[in-house]
Amino acid sequence: MTTLISASYALQRQKIAVERTLYARSAEESLLAARWASAWHKLVQRKLDQDLAARMPKPVGSDGFLILPATRVLH
Repeated sequence: MTTLISASYALQRQKIAVERTLYARSAEESLLAARWASAWHKLVQRKLDQDLAARMPKPVGSDGFLILPATRVLH
């Protein structure tokens, strides 16, 4: 639940950064606000991913050991 609360806070901060981007008076101010909006967006996504991972049940095999998901190998 804590990750959802922090994701909500980060989403509010992202909204403010986007508004600052839209209403910036100069190109430099707009660029800085856009960077902040991007950083907040990444934080929101990370928090939501953490919450999803915490809610997912751990797969257990018939022998009682955890089953790790297959890793992707790029050739």
